[in-house]
Amino acid sequence: MKPKQKDILSFMAIIAVVVLVCLLAGALGLRLDLTADKRYTLSEPTRKMLRDQREPLYIKVYLDGEMPVGMRPLQRAVRDMLEDMKSYAGGDLLVEYINPSAESKKNREALYRDLMQKGLQPFTVQEKNAEGGVTQMDLFPGAVVALGGRLQAVNFLQSNRQVSTEENVNNAIQNLEYAFISAVEALARREQKHIAFIDGHGELSAAQVGDIARELSPYYRVSRVTPGGDVASLNGCDLAIVAKPTKPWSEADKLVLDQLVMRGGKVAWFVDPVHVHEDSLANGHMTFGLADDLNLNDMFFCYGARVNADVVQDLQCAMIPVNVSPAGMPAKFAPLPWTYYPLLSASSGNPISRNLNVVKTEFPGTIDTLAVPGVAKEILLATSQHSLVKGAPFYVGLEQVTDDIDPRLYNKKSLPVAVLLQGEFASIFRHRVLSPYNNGRPFDFMPQSKFTSQVVVADGDVIRNDVMANGTILPLGYDRYTKQILYGNKDFVKNVVNFLCDDSGLMSLRGKVVTLRLLDRVRVVRERNLWIALNTVAPIVVLAAGGLLFVYWRKRKYAR
Repeated sequence: MKPKQKDILSFMAIIAVVVLVCLLAGALGLRLDLTADKRYTLSEPTRKMLRDQREPLYIKVYLDGEMPVGMRPLQRAVRDMLEDMKSYAGGDLLVEYINPSAESKKNREALYRDLMQKGLQPFTVQEKNAEGGVTQMDLFPGAVVALGGRLQAVNFLQSNRQVSTEENVNNAIQNLEYAFISAVEALARREQKHIAFIDGHGELSAAQVGDIARELSPYYRVSRVTPGGDVASLNGCDLAIVAKPTKPWSEADKLVLDQLVMRGGKVAWFVDPVHVHEDSLANGHMTFGLADDLNLNDMFFCYGARVNADVVQDLQCAMIPVNVSPAGMPAKFAPLPWTYYPLLSASSGNPISRNLNVVKTEFPGTIDTLAVPGVAKEILLATSQHSLVKGAPFYVGLEQVTDDIDPRLYNKKSLPVAVLLQGEFASIFRHRVLSPYNNGRPFDFMPQSKFTSQVVVADGDVIRNDVMANGTILPLGYDRYTKQILYGNKDFVKNVVNFLCDDSGLMSLRGKVVTLRLLDRVRVVRERNLWIALNTVAPIVVLAAGGLLFVYWRKRKYAR
């Protein structure tokens, strides 16, 4: 056989082997992720859930068509994620990509209303074009997951106004796996866990926690329970939520919650250490912040936290509408910063608070963590780098909103307002006589818990939604002045509930980190023409030079 024929056969054999290896890898579902942050590698809980899925799973993604430059990485990441998921789910996962903007104006408006009713949130993207103008596009960056006749909306973006669009997109990419698989898990869940809102101590009403209860009801069994000193009242309860009590707790009711924790149950505490009569402020009067003795401090202390009788003011705060017209003139309202309503920053180290929008608080307190054997503490929400602490009692007047702020007074940094406690807790009643409790009936007392978790938040308003005069329940995190959902309160509370009720480890997926590699915008604008020239002219020059060198080499070789 001639050498030339051998070369051709060798080349064809190499091509055949490469094609065979690719086909075999595709048939076996073999994938090689060479990225440093393993962004294309699904976790084991996700793979197991998809492999075990037996019902057809439908996903409609509303992120198709021509996208603004900033949204294209998310569009590609969604397609890559769903392709990975399909490789494990096989034919049981069907995906459809839809471009809502492609519809006619009449159909588009109807589709937009339908998507919002299903739970998808619109997102407005603004980008500068080459002419120096601004291009605006309304998108629905999300998907609807359907399983067994039930639907679950998946919103990719958190709309955090504190960071750039690029960072919002990167946070969404990091959260994609959890967003999709948590929706699948919620739809496929056979047995619902029981969440009890505790009542009987002046807690928030059903309407004041109506939005978060409505959000949780499709996936958990939600009820309101008045303990009444009966330990059995929380039997079968997986998570108890204490939402802004205003009356002192009896020792008998404290025992009920204590024994829930000892049995491995979870508790989410949303408490106000200081009470401020905001009705007086709304009527233009002054008021005072007074320590609110809920008779819970000894319980928190035993578990590893101390909720201080103080209030935080912060330069990173929400706006409130204030009448700025002189006396006797028609009212004219303008938004002014109200430092008593801090916007808390979420910790990036825990799945509960990772990549969250700022959380709005109203007169929050601070929390100190204590050294308790066997209990680990982690800060979830904290103030900004410019905070001020006031111990109760203190004066509050609405005229303070127009006072000049002295930044030098705001010299406290990152004060904890919400903490996660995890470990084996000791009962506060372990050295007490138990006969007076449980309404005098005997019960099985547990002095030590197995491993469990609690979340303590020093502000009851984090979980409270506004209620209009006609009874309409507004969304949690909704700002009445701008008429938009600006804050991450709902996502924070949902993450708290999902984390405390999570047995499958899915919440750990929120800890996935995808490194953000952004372009230098200043250099892009300054060196735009240079890089356009390099990317258009340079390849032609290199190709021409290579061709000339090749011709020169051939001429020298064969001229001999």
